[in-house]
Amino acid sequence: MSSDSSSHFDLVPMTGPAAHSGRPEMMSFSLSSEIPLPDVEQLPVVTEHSEDDSAPPIDDQGFHETVGANPNQPMRIGSIWLDGESLMCSCPDCLAPVTIRHWLMVADCWNCDTAVLLSAEQEAAIEQLLKKSGAPAPSRPQKQETTQATALPYYPAANPSEAASRLRTMLVYEDNLHWARRAFNQTPAWIVSLLAHVVALIILGLLYDTEEDLGEYITLSVVVGDQDTEGGAVTNLTPDAEENYELPPPDNIDPDNPLEMEKVNQDREAAEELQKDFDTDNPNLPDIDSVKRRINEATGTNKTILARDPRVRKQVVAREGGTSATEAAVARGLEWLARHQEPGGHWSLHRFNAHPGCTCQDPGRAITDAGATALALLPFLGAGQTHIAGIYKDQVRAGLDYLLDNQNVDGDLSAGARGNTRMYTHGQAAIVLCEAYMMSGDQRLKQPAQNAITFIIASQHHEGGWRYNPGQAGDTSVVGWQIMALQSARAAGLQVPNSVLQKANNFLNMVQAPNQLYAYQPRMSPTHVMTAEAILCRYYLGHGRNADTIDTGINYLVDNHLPRQSQMNIYYLYYGTQVMHHYGGPEWDLWNDQMRELLIESQQVDGHRRGSWTPKENHDRQGGRLYATAMAVCCLEVYYRHLPIFRKFEVK
Repeated sequence: MSSDSSSHFDLVPMTGPAAHSGRPEMMSFSLSSEIPLPDVEQLPVVTEHSEDDSAPPIDDQGFHETVGANPNQPMRIGSIWLDGESLMCSCPDCLAPVTIRHWLMVADCWNCDTAVLLSAEQEAAIEQLLKKSGAPAPSRPQKQETTQATALPYYPAANPSEAASRLRTMLVYEDNLHWARRAFNQTPAWIVSLLAHVVALIILGLLYDTEEDLGEYITLSVVVGDQDTEGGAVTNLTPDAEENYELPPPDNIDPDNPLEMEKVNQDREAAEELQKDFDTDNPNLPDIDSVKRRINEATGTNKTILARDPRVRKQVVAREGGTSATEAAVARGLEWLARHQEPGGHWSLHRFNAHPGCTCQDPGRAITDAGATALALLPFLGAGQTHIAGIYKDQVRAGLDYLLDNQNVDGDLSAGARGNTRMYTHGQAAIVLCEAYMMSGDQRLKQPAQNAITFIIASQHHEGGWRYNPGQAGDTSVVGWQIMALQSARAAGLQVPNSVLQKANNFLNMVQAPNQLYAYQPRMSPTHVMTAEAILCRYYLGHGRNADTIDTGINYLVDNHLPRQSQMNIYYLYYGTQVMHHYGGPEWDLWNDQMRELLIESQQVDGHRRGSWTPKENHDRQGGRLYATAMAVCCLEVYYRHLPIFRKFEVK
């Protein structure tokens, strides 16, 4: 002890046998000493043997001699130093010097209680320091067996004792608890008190609930934005999402006008018809909780048809931009289609024979009963109506039976289609079989659906496209239906080779003009109709929402070709509506406002044509009234027929 200081201890040599053994003295640091600790970085460094000829001379222990090294000086390797016979390291938290219990390879900080478990590198450094210093190995509690795998059995780092192993296990498993205790001990008392009071208030609030039980309700929340690259806010519809939640009225309705409100109530009653058979204990219906779970867990293009179930559709319609008027138009359109089904279960484009005296007029010029049947079934399936559930299950079953009965052994579903309708018919019918299989789980449909997809694959041109007949060089119009069928097959778990999709993507590259718009065939001028169809195909082939090619096409369609009465083209509306719904944002809002207004106003409301649409554009007249009606209903089902690809949809 220093004789001239009462406030601190200096470094003192240890007395006893070690002091007379000729070994370096063990140094001690007083906990209250004001003398600065030695700078560890200034301690002599011991390094391993190197093949470098320029390295310092190597001693007989295999180590480089450090310039200026003194056997009585501390020696350092990395963060470990040997001071006399004391192995030391710095506390990783407070940097205080810590003595290492090298028989256990652990150290406890005297200052902050940190438990230091040495790494393998630090253990190796200890071995080297002990060998360099010539210090004896620490005594072991039991005899160590020498094995071939033990390079240095003399030292504990190579083969720790049983006590060391137990301590290591304890430190590893209790590490999180140790840090939790330290964090709690170092947290200011006022923060601990605040957290305790907050927890107590929350518990009291949960216990003290005076509201009466209003029953179960569904909460719909949507994260808007590109799921892969963008975030988005969560919108909750909790207050209005009770089970008795009604479809929202159109935006232009005056709630103080009795006539307008009567029309709203009539629309709601018409829409409610599609709910029947889903409000019962139909054993063919999946549990509603499983439906919600599948919607919440689905991602990307595999989720597109999950919200067709009428038990969740009201909330989906309200969130995605539909109204009581759009749902009523869907209900009336399906009613018209059901009335015009042929006795054999099929539909026809070029004649209406279902009811004597039918005055609908406007038959199509295309002849393909299989195509008409597929087109008619698409909106039924879009509304959640299958052959096992729904008020139109009989009509859907008869239509599916017609397609299956007329499918060729090679999978072809065109069944006598004439002219340029063959691959159109097959693509549309393939979509129907894939969707019906996916929605119902009916194994009877699986192999026919796979056969239909196999036929599409076999019919692809070597440049990636499809046209009127198998093997022809492609056009964008026919390609769109085949890609939609392939996508439906993938979503249903059927086999679709990636090479087929890659070739289809190459075809779209061929019809893409330098201005990023799309043409009917290569080297032709692009059009807004083919641009809408091609963008939808690009979505399903993996192009992201924010791709430059997508943005260019979207802006072009919004700036120049919004839905309007003067340019009524139901084929363009069918593809453009899906494209904009997936894209979302203000572009979708603008498109949706005009699309739904146009279709609601143009639907026939009287007589035998009530619920149908009159074809206007030349191509629409090829398909006739049934074609125009089926496509219009699909447009108005867009809110739930295919959930948006780039937005996470969550039903609670």
